[in-house]
Amino acid sequence: MMSDRSIDRIDYFLVGSVIIVVICSVLTLYSQEYNFDDPSIGLMSHKWFKQFLFFLAGLVIMWFVSRINYQLIGAYALFVYGFAILLLALTLVKWIGYLPSSRGARSWIKVGPFLLQASEFAKLATVILLGQYLVLKEKEMKKLVVLVIPFGIVLLPMALILLQPDFGTAVSFLPILFTMLFLGGADYFHIGSFITFGGISLVLPMYVEYSKLTLLNDILAFLQRTGKTDLLSVVNRLGGKTWQVLDGKEVAGANLTPKTIAALREVFDQVIDLEASFIFKILSNQGLLIGVGATLIIFSIIMILLRIARGSKTLRSYYIPLGILGISLISAVVVMKTVPFRENQVIRLTAFLNPDEFKQDAGYQLRASKPAVGSGKLVGKGFLNAEMTEGKIPHVPESSTDFIFASWAEQTGFLGSVFLLFFLFSIPLRGLQISYESKDRFGSLLASGIVAMLFYHMAINIGIVLGLLPVTGIPLSFMSYGGSHLLMSMAAVGIILSIKMRKHAN
Repeated sequence: MMSDRSIDRIDYFLVGSVIIVVICSVLTLYSQEYNFDDPSIGLMSHKWFKQFLFFLAGLVIMWFVSRINYQLIGAYALFVYGFAILLLALTLVKWIGYLPSSRGARSWIKVGPFLLQASEFAKLATVILLGQYLVLKEKEMKKLVVLVIPFGIVLLPMALILLQPDFGTAVSFLPILFTMLFLGGADYFHIGSFITFGGISLVLPMYVEYSKLTLLNDILAFLQRTGKTDLLSVVNRLGGKTWQVLDGKEVAGANLTPKTIAALREVFDQVIDLEASFIFKILSNQGLLIGVGATLIIFSIIMILLRIARGSKTLRSYYIPLGILGISLISAVVVMKTVPFRENQVIRLTAFLNPDEFKQDAGYQLRASKPAVGSGKLVGKGFLNAEMTEGKIPHVPESSTDFIFASWAEQTGFLGSVFLLFFLFSIPLRGLQISYESKDRFGSLLASGIVAMLFYHMAINIGIVLGLLPVTGIPLSFMSYGGSHLLMSMAAVGIILSIKMRKHAN
């Protein structure tokens, strides 16, 4: 047993920062409901009150977790991870998994009057198991084969979350993985190769799909101008699915004759020649991409053979990037041909590039959130005056969850936003300092993984609200309404406190 003297005092600045941010969350939620309060509705029907109860429960969990030796948590990492995977699997069972709306994801398990989002706890469980594994393989991290297990640890929950389907939450695992691999001592070339492969394989097809959607307005204008009303009605009816028809894919309700398809293809080719960007013309040429990719792979193989023959290690810095780039280009073509991107998915992930192109969904969210943030000016409109982010159907969608920062910025302005951001980012920064001061490698990696998880949630969410990043549905830690993420985040802070309190323990 560890004596009380061997445990450092609690980190009051870290705990205070958490409390301040959550209080800001409760006040923001209260302001959104204040002018629309119905006396006949009980307190449990108000978001601000439920968030306050989650906060109290979170404080208890944070204190309890901080009293547990984090090394004990690491010892049971596999059991914690297995339980989280079980919860994710249960969400896929129809009579267990809860679907809030017809357009949502089956991400929830109903526990009495509350909803449990299993994916939130899977994030923390994954970080714990990754930390334990990286410590065990610390001396072998330069070997490529050792990275198979970390990727498996992350890809399993990602796959289950994608089946819900919840693309934004699934993708949020990747930056945590790469950060922990980097801190765990993995080879920089290996990490960079995986990031390059995944980035090119997804970004290039997504850019091509985005460009196709933005070209639709030019195509409609061309058909209007040339008086081809029959084709105009077809494109208006099918929208972005017209591209799928031209690619030879079956589209429900299309029912087009070969003559109509040929006429559409001719029009689309004309508009591409006149209006499409040079980059789109290159990236949409799948034959060109395959040719370039194959050439790069051949050069890479030749360099590998030269290295074997000469025994030189300098060529490694050339054949790895060339080989990965070539494989990634071919992979991007495979994704273009096999992955059936839905129009709403493409809009959600690319609308931030030009929100005015998309009048609905993510485009509308971004066009509404930025004016709400800007309307706060220097000192804001004042507490309880959240005009654009209040009510049951606010002008800014999801203003209590993913876009809650817009509501806070509207009421408190630039100065209030700086105040919130200071305490918000103080949480991961203080956690980073604690990771450096940890007495052992596991504590350092565990704290770093938690820091990465919280930091990426904060940075990505605020980037989304400001229109700098794709809309992915990632909550703002300690601010967004929702019990699962708040309880998970406070439990994570409890682990960081446990690491700090035991840095001088034997």
